[in-house]
Amino acid sequence: WTRPTALFGSELDQVSHGILWSLGINTVTYVVLSLITRQRVREKIQIASFFHDPQPKPETPQHQSWQGEILTSDLQALTDRFMGEERSETIFRNYERRNAIRLHPQRPASSHLMKYIERQLASVIGASTARVVLESTLTGRDMQIEDVVSIVDEASQAMTFSRELLQSAIENIRLGVSVVNHQQQLVVWNQRYLELFTYPKGFVRVGRPVEDLMRYNLTNANLSARRIDEIIADRCGSMREGKPMSYERQRPDGTVLRVDGSPIPGGGYVTTFQDITAMRRTEQALKETNIYLEQRVKERTQELQVINEQMLKAKSVAEQANQSKTRFLASASHDLLQPLNAARLFTSALAGKASDGEEKDLVDHIDSSLGAAEEIISTLLDISKLDAGALEPDIGVFPVNDILRHLATDFSAIAKDQGLELHVVPSTAWVRSDAKLLRRVVQNFLSNAIRYTPKGKILLGCRRLKGFIRIDVWDTGPGIPEDQVTHIFEEFRRFQTGRDKKGLGLGLAIVDRISGMLNHPVTVHSIQGRGSLFGITVPMAEPEQIPAAPQKRVSGSRRVSSLGGLHVLCIDNDPAILQGMVALLGNWKCDVTAAESLEDASQQLNGNVPEIILADYQLDDNKNGLDAMDSLRKDLSTDIPGILITGYMAPEVREDAIARGYHLLYKPVKPAALRALVNKLLKQNRP
Repeated sequence: WTRPTALFGSELDQVSHGILWSLGINTVTYVVLSLITRQRVREKIQIASFFHDPQPKPETPQHQSWQGEILTSDLQALTDRFMGEERSETIFRNYERRNAIRLHPQRPASSHLMKYIERQLASVIGASTARVVLESTLTGRDMQIEDVVSIVDEASQAMTFSRELLQSAIENIRLGVSVVNHQQQLVVWNQRYLELFTYPKGFVRVGRPVEDLMRYNLTNANLSARRIDEIIADRCGSMREGKPMSYERQRPDGTVLRVDGSPIPGGGYVTTFQDITAMRRTEQALKETNIYLEQRVKERTQELQVINEQMLKAKSVAEQANQSKTRFLASASHDLLQPLNAARLFTSALAGKASDGEEKDLVDHIDSSLGAAEEIISTLLDISKLDAGALEPDIGVFPVNDILRHLATDFSAIAKDQGLELHVVPSTAWVRSDAKLLRRVVQNFLSNAIRYTPKGKILLGCRRLKGFIRIDVWDTGPGIPEDQVTHIFEEFRRFQTGRDKKGLGLGLAIVDRISGMLNHPVTVHSIQGRGSLFGITVPMAEPEQIPAAPQKRVSGSRRVSSLGGLHVLCIDNDPAILQGMVALLGNWKCDVTAAESLEDASQQLNGNVPEIILADYQLDDNKNGLDAMDSLRKDLSTDIPGILITGYMAPEVREDAIARGYHLLYKPVKPAALRALVNKLLKQNRP
């Protein structure tokens, strides 16, 4: 009876036996699988579409015992049913992105994911409805009638609230809004939309085709019927195809509307209308203003170009005047100092012959007056050269103590004569600056300190700063009033408190110009009744190795102090200078040959060789003293010592003289300096 072809003793054909076996096996398999598996949400939704059980099963509380048995695909199927597939997909993708996880449809859903889905459903159907739907669907129990009523009630309330919220939102915006459905029929609009268009009463209603609204508006714009049809067809076609649109339309009353349209899900279309008349008028006004401003800028630019051309011309004239001033100073310095030089020579000669006290006092007064005039002219020339930029600083590295030592030697006797104590504190620092100009600055500080300090002490020293050194001059003078500190660097500004009433008030003016040229700041501190401090800040430098100068042996113990019998040749084109030089050298018992030119010197020498030559730089016949001394050396075949005496301060003259092997003295010549230099040259050339 167990044979497949004669099951339980039945005598059937093979086809019938096959059908029975197939149905039996399929039925058993279906029943077994139904008993051991659980219905999915999709299956329940499908069953609910075809079957309805009038006797729902009573609810049995399970207290979320279904957690851990629900798959992710079940939750997605539930959200697809209530929220749509597109929004459901977006919700699950957002959850993955926020929690940085990957959801798998066939894996159990976590409690966190189920709570998240419940919140999303609550935003659509309400919180309590979402809880009932989620539990009843996922636990497999049927919903009671009160649950269905509650769901419908909450859904109705949510829809009502959403509609009121939407209407309130579009009513409170400043744009006109109209919404049409997929059939291009008006469904929603706001009051601003009605205000922008003069529709007849009752014309705007729900279900009105948008084509009618367009035709009414375009007819009022005085367009032809053919043109109106073209515009309506184009815009309605864009709405049907879901294409965004944006354009501006100027109405007959002059107002300008901006129209923007965008498609919405489900085939609808939303259009906004904005009155931009004021914006366009402002834009036009700005364009006109811009054109006006561009014209003004063009005019101003032309005016500035004219002014710049005038300034360039003025600058060129000023530069030419400055160059002329520099050339004039170069020439004037010689012409101004020539008579002073002659006068100083005569007074020096006269001082050597004055015997009694009255004549000697007169000579001293004349010499003092000439010295004051010389100081005024030299100082004014220095200021003019500094202003004209004719002086170029020679920056080098040197020990600052060199300046302190020389100034201490120069001013110690002067301070002692005035009853003052001069203290100089040596320094081992090295600085980077122009040694001559820096010495000139400190020298002016010391001169003013001695001039304006009636009694007490003067201190010259250095204070180290970070990377710099400040050379200070302290005095115990009367001090400077606070309101006058800013004026002391002006030309011819001086105080009447010092012992020397003949001060020019130019020393600090020169200091100000030199410090600016060297970029060395000057510091001034003063307390009335206690004294003043003047300082200049100089950058420090690393010490350099200076090779020791070879010691010259002096043969014998004879010193060249007497110039008696010395044959001196003087060449100068100014007869007064020659007479003064002859008188001065005559007092020194020298044998003087005076000549006004090179030819005159050659004739008077007549083959005799002078022991030293004193020559002026500027001679007649476009020749200078350097060329004259070179010619005499060549003619006499002897390297005769020479001293160039000139009023030209140009550096190229000094460099040329040194290059040819001559020494240099500037006019007006001081007799002591001339005698010292002559003695030095004789000492170097005598065996």
